[in-house]
Amino acid sequence: MDIKQILYFKAVADSGSFARASDRLHISQPAISAQIGQLEAELNAELLVRHARGVRLTAAGSIFLEHGRDILARIEQARAAVAELDREVSGSVTIAMITTIANVVAPVLLERAKRLYPKLDVRIFEALSGEVSAWHAGSRFDLSILYLPERHTMDGAIPFLKEQLYLLGPIDGKRELGRPIDFADLSAIPLHHTSRIHACRLLLDSMSNERRVDLNIVAEIDSITLLYEFVASRSAYSIFPCIGEPPLFQRAVDYRPIINPSLALQSYIVRGANRPTCKSINAVIELLSGLAEEFTADITHMPRCRADA
Repeated sequence: MDIKQILYFKAVADSGSFARASDRLHISQPAISAQIGQLEAELNAELLVRHARGVRLTAAGSIFLEHGRDILARIEQARAAVAELDREVSGSVTIAMITTIANVVAPVLLERAKRLYPKLDVRIFEALSGEVSAWHAGSRFDLSILYLPERHTMDGAIPFLKEQLYLLGPIDGKRELGRPIDFADLSAIPLHHTSRIHACRLLLDSMSNERRVDLNIVAEIDSITLLYEFVASRSAYSIFPCIGEPPLFQRAVDYRPIINPSLALQSYIVRGANRPTCKSINAVIELLSGLAEEFTADITHMPRCRADA
């Protein structure tokens, strides 16, 4: 079996006839027919059935076409990756990020990428964790930053940031800012939170069951912006993973670390399925890994309580 046979078979299958495939490839019909005949002999299966209007795929042909497309795509990716070795980092890299991470990481990443790689276009798409996981499952992006990757994505996943969970709420003049709160004491607080498809809520529900603590979720809101607005302007409470005070949040708020137990979410950098190993994606992964080290080491990026915002 060689690439030519797969290419000819795909052309016939896509066009629906040997004649149209011949016109597209600029190869004679007998030559195409001979190559496909050799392919069928090697596979010991009939792939195409001729009829008055052209050809149709057999069951074996449909299966082989799916694999053939993947083989040809991977060959093109390999060629592009090799050709890229001597090129400047350029092109486009798409990244799906969880909102709480994007709020802190995206501005720094974009500035650094623009400065180091002027010809590289980094595009960031942010959403709640459940949506980012769905995007990754659908292979929509070159890279995703995820919580709790599926088991099959753990191979090659790069640990990114560990975010501690905090209770966010109004500032109480009678209490010291940033005072830790026991997980068990959360049962007395009315919480606004995301729905159960998102990682933070899943972690809270799991710990609630384990510790037999009934959390009082009074409203489910699948929007980070709206949840922050409720906390800031309506004296509400919510729980968020934090690696720094979100830039979009301008009002005073009390960040209280949750203890007994302390809760955290680990995020990972994960490549999209079937994405090539290329210089542009590797460059962005290197930038992200460097940022993770900086954010982890720099205390100024840890959550802090402010009464003067």
